[in-house]
Amino acid sequence: MAIRKFDKVTISGQICTGKTTLYKALGQKLNWQTFSTGQFFRDYAAKHELDLEAAQEQNATITKKIDYQVRDLLRTKKHIIVEGWLAGIMAANTPGVLRILLTCQDAKREKRFANRENVEVKEAVQRVSERDSSWLAEIKKIYRRDDVFNPKHYDLVIDTSKLKPAQILDKVLNALS
Repeated sequence: MAIRKFDKVTISGQICTGKTTLYKALGQKLNWQTFSTGQFFRDYAAKHELDLEAAQEQNATITKKIDYQVRDLLRTKKHIIVEGWLAGIMAANTPGVLRILLTCQDAKREKRFANRENVEVKEAVQRVSERDSSWLAEIKKIYRRDDVFNPKHYDLVIDTSKLKPAQILDKVLNALS
């Protein structure tokens, strides 16, 4: 039986790069524990009756609480998959973590958002741009860094623009084996 180099996975990337799709497929395939920061914020927004865009612009206390929870999960658990914009950054210097960055062409992300949210592409372009810029501005303010999507911080970078979900999953499974 082969020994795996990685026993944890993080999936990072901007909105609509395919993080959740990969997260669900990988969780099902590996049957590992999972944690989604995106789902956490969707639940938080629903619980507090907030618009999702407002929940994404959370304050520094909530951001750090969740990010440090992710960091601690990765340090203490084995066989866990964590999905979130900063998951890979929180995994820095933690052994056994395959840090994945998903990228995608903006036009494709906007089309995916339009389909997911059932809005016109013109509205999707605006909302994706606003969420990206407001989130990145918050991260810069909170952590004083603007390099969270720099490929140098990741073990595997996949451009999902022209790939089917099964192809992306195969790339990750190959990296894990």
